[in-house]
Amino acid sequence: MDRKEDRDILRKGGFAESEMKRLSQIRKEHYERERLKTLAEHRRLEFVRWLVHTGKLTDQIASADPIAS
Repeated sequence: MDRKEDRDILRKGGFAESEMKRLSQIRKEHYERERLKTLAEHRRLEFVRWLVHTGKLTDQIASADPIAS
């Protein structure tokens, strides 16, 4: 469904133009938050990959932990 169809549906449902604009703004803000969360997660994963690649993070860390012994 495209934006014109969305607006037509909302208009038929009794939404005012200002309400439709606010909904559009909320949608954009939501997508931006999700994009930023995805970007942050990607960066964390890249960091973990770097830790593994450089040998700073391995399976052996848990068994080398003196508290775990």
